[in-house]
Amino acid sequence: MQVQHAGRTDVGIVRPNNEDSLLVDPVHQLFVVCDGVGGRAGGAEASRIAADHIGHVVAKARKTLTEFAEPGGSVTKRDVAAVLEHAISDASGRVRQHAYANPQLAGMATTAAVLLIAGNHAFVAHVGDSRVYLLRQGVLHALTEDHSVMNDLRRRGRADRGAMTNVQHEALTRALGVLESARVDMLDLEAVPGDRFVLCSDGVHHVVGEDEMQAIVPRGTTAEVANDLIEAALERGAPDNATAIVVDIVDDAAVDRAVRVRRRLEALQGVSMFRYLPFADLIRVASIAKEEALPAGTNVFLEGEFGESLYIILDGTASVSKSGVEITELEAGAHFGEMSLIERAPRSATIRSKTDLSVLVIERDGFFQLLREEATAVKLLWGLVRMLNARLRNTNEELIGLKSTRL
Repeated sequence: MQVQHAGRTDVGIVRPNNEDSLLVDPVHQLFVVCDGVGGRAGGAEASRIAADHIGHVVAKARKTLTEFAEPGGSVTKRDVAAVLEHAISDASGRVRQHAYANPQLAGMATTAAVLLIAGNHAFVAHVGDSRVYLLRQGVLHALTEDHSVMNDLRRRGRADRGAMTNVQHEALTRALGVLESARVDMLDLEAVPGDRFVLCSDGVHHVVGEDEMQAIVPRGTTAEVANDLIEAALERGAPDNATAIVVDIVDDAAVDRAVRVRRRLEALQGVSMFRYLPFADLIRVASIAKEEALPAGTNVFLEGEFGESLYIILDGTASVSKSGVEITELEAGAHFGEMSLIERAPRSATIRSKTDLSVLVIERDGFFQLLREEATAVKLLWGLVRMLNARLRNTNEELIGLKSTRL
């Protein structure tokens, strides 16, 4: 992927020193924003140590990143994600060890927001409340969720900002340097031409706000946007250090792939279980979906077979038959097999491609992996309840219709 990038950091108006650190590594296409925890000794050192260590570990894995970018290679997305996750988690231990060796720095910690472009994928990782955003087709999406007390309360519907002190509001639930290792939130997505990523510390997003960021981020070059975000924070008093990195995907050779990526996301949104997911969670679902091509006349699955996959038709037509009798046809946008994501049970009908078929396939194992992520699991399960409720309602209506016909 070809990228353009720019970054800027500023001490702000209130703080005496800058505890933010940014790393821009165009060779490995790695971008990092770290924010030393304010009010603790050594915040600046913590952020510098973390950013440098993440950069060092990723650089050592250059062979893995290169092989991932090669078509047909054996390196998987999971391998690349593991490199990034290890780099960030290990940085926590480095920060903690430095604090132990220097008692005057006891308690130092830092956040980390990281973007790695490898092959045609963007890998996003974070710990704390520094954020990563994606601007796609003019809409700004938050790809990360703050690891903070306030955000945890908000998710539980118990947030009352007015009743909390600033310290309580800003308190982090995760940071690098607190423990020898850190739990890292990961996300990967296909990066396409026109995508613009923004990494920033809370000194930007807390004071600028997402509405104004939505107005600023689409306009201008990467350097202009990075500068405008910092200037907007300064205009609002900049009570904290402010840092922003802006990264554009400019690979014109991948324009056709951008259309395919958009089509996949639209197909997923057509499934009631995924329809109301926030963009970042929809991306997580897309990351476990595989696109497959099935020639005309292929049995997608047979009645009575045990299945573990959900299928969504992108192109083509399929027939549905039961006991050898065709009962309906399915076209682009239709989906089938969703119950197999919940329970491995016999298929209730045979699905056969009537034309060449292009489908998205979501496997049960991948779905359950998403359910292990707390924030995403709640949304997915709520979507599943809505889908089952709609199915039950339709079944009741059909039974009522049959009963009325007989009478």
